[in-house]
Amino acid sequence: MSESPNQSPITNRQAPSPWPDRLRNLATVMVIGIHVAAPVAHGEGVDFNSSFWWAGNFWNSLTRPAVPLFVMLSGYLLLGKDYPLPDFLKRRFSRVVIPAIFWMLIYCFYGFMAKGSPATIGEALKSIVTGPVHYHLWFIYLIIGLYLVYPILRPWVRTASNQDFMYFFVMWSVGTWIYKALAVYCQMPIGIYFELFTNNCGYFVMGYFLGSRVLIYGRGALNYEKGTPKQGAEASVVHSSSFIVPRYLPWLLIAIGTAGTMLASYCINTFFWDGHTNVYFYDYLTPNVAISAIGWFLLAKTAFNSSPLLDIERDFSAASFGIYFAHVLVMDYCGKLGYWHSMAHPIYVGPFLAAMIYLLTFLAIALIRVLPGGQRVT
Repeated sequence: MSESPNQSPITNRQAPSPWPDRLRNLATVMVIGIHVAAPVAHGEGVDFNSSFWWAGNFWNSLTRPAVPLFVMLSGYLLLGKDYPLPDFLKRRFSRVVIPAIFWMLIYCFYGFMAKGSPATIGEALKSIVTGPVHYHLWFIYLIIGLYLVYPILRPWVRTASNQDFMYFFVMWSVGTWIYKALAVYCQMPIGIYFELFTNNCGYFVMGYFLGSRVLIYGRGALNYEKGTPKQGAEASVVHSSSFIVPRYLPWLLIAIGTAGTMLASYCINTFFWDGHTNVYFYDYLTPNVAISAIGWFLLAKTAFNSSPLLDIERDFSAASFGIYFAHVLVMDYCGKLGYWHSMAHPIYVGPFLAAMIYLLTFLAIALIRVLPGGQRVT
């Protein structure tokens, strides 16, 4: 799902830290959690005052940072390294495009068998170009777009001052959050074309900024003196103008972001309900989800370095891309066997199903990876 920290391009980074792999594994579980909880939280005609909906709302809100975390992790791992441009494009696109096409063809066939669409090979090829073939594969088109802007952003982040970063994030907030809110709720889109300051490019740069410019002080975190790491497992180069924040901040951001998503979703559906569930605040490009994602990212950077990676953690991380591709097939099959989001109260079903689907999909991907060519498509 993102660049592995165990790669060795031209870089001044020391030994890899364990936290990126652990964060990748967490984000993979979160993606599955979203797909388990969303049908409950997004259901039509639900009682927004029932514990059933609130349970789905909680799990859906807690796991919403999944995609932003993948994008931020990619930004941290890619923008912090120097790749020769031809090598970067060759490596990135071979690692993304080849498995993407393989799984898109599988989902085209799956769609044809399930509902007769796409009906022809021409329609299948057109769906691959226009995207996303299946509802969760839109992320592939997103990540390819970010790879295309990497060569432009990499030299900029190298020389950007903190003021430059703050300007970028302010413009991103206006061009993404404010622009969208005004267009959706006030029917008043801003006429300016914000171009670079829209959508997930902000998360991409945010990952690099949080990973290289923000330090957390306290037990289990990193202690620095004059920009040089003194202890801890973190291996990135520390910038001389890094921000130092208290160790409780990640937890506070997670709590604020998750609670904000839950309460905002409840309020907008209770006081402004028009017969259709409003899912605006579940969107990845909202300030509430961004706050939570920043919290999770900083928490991983702080708390996920306590011990070296276990072999099983490396295996799960290596399989994360394949798990993302295949988990919907496993989830649909489990649903046909009676294991689905409404089989019992969502407060229990949410984590149970997410864990079960994650483990079953991992086993399937692990099997594929030992077959000839299996690693090329996972």
